[in-house]
Amino acid sequence: MKISKALELKERAFISLIGAGGKSAIFRSLAEELIQENSHIILTTTTKMYTWQLDPFIKKGKLIEGNNKEPMRLSLEKYFSYRRKEGNLAIVVGNRENDLGEEKFFGLVPDWLDCWWERKIAEYFLVEADGAKGRSIKAPSSNEPVIPSSTTHLIGVIGVDVVGLSLEEKNVFRSQLFSQLIGIKLGEKLNLEHLSRFICHPEGLFKIVPENCLVHLFINKVEEEKDLKIAEELAFEVLKLCPQKITSIIIGAAHQSEVVKTLIKRID
Repeated sequence: MKISKALELKERAFISLIGAGGKSAIFRSLAEELIQENSHIILTTTTKMYTWQLDPFIKKGKLIEGNNKEPMRLSLEKYFSYRRKEGNLAIVVGNRENDLGEEKFFGLVPDWLDCWWERKIAEYFLVEADGAKGRSIKAPSSNEPVIPSSTTHLIGVIGVDVVGLSLEEKNVFRSQLFSQLIGIKLGEKLNLEHLSRFICHPEGLFKIVPENCLVHLFINKVEEEKDLKIAEELAFEVLKLCPQKITSIIIGAAHQSEVVKTLIKRID
């Protein structure tokens, strides 16, 4: 199953990705799906992204880069108006910086994206709204994640491969903060209860949820049958602990051709 089908996207959607454990891979997979919709799409970030992460899409669309809201808006509207009958893609980012020898794009101000959504510049917005330095789980700091208020679909990502690993920085981004939130010691092995408590914690994975937004938990890195069993057990624990917060739980592997393996929808 495709991610877009699991999300049950309508004619317009503003999708923000947060968390850790393959968020950028899910971003890429979902972007490729949306490109096939023959619609206007904006890809961007509110944090930072490596330029190589967006290079494949820059080759397929138009890069609009800068730090001035109105000229960028005008460029977007002009680009889409010229290509009204074609599916097309705009990658809209801030200026570049060099980070330890690798080039990154700065993200955009969330208010800009909210304004462009209100003006209906594009049908789909796909935003990477969090960073995790390649870890499978992350405890957000006080100013994270950076989620535009227009978000209609919020996808919180966690990597199932973190189960059984020790709570330390190489496995958990901001491990000290995670320790404080969940009440476990550094070095302790992470289990399903720890993860479900983090997902449902008021300061955890979904600490910020825009009003009237659908909330999707994506349990990623489910590569083998044993991973699927662990992911399903985690989903069950989450639904027991905070059923009203989660719209659906997607279990899958972003790097595989069939990304979504299981979809669990909340029944009201």
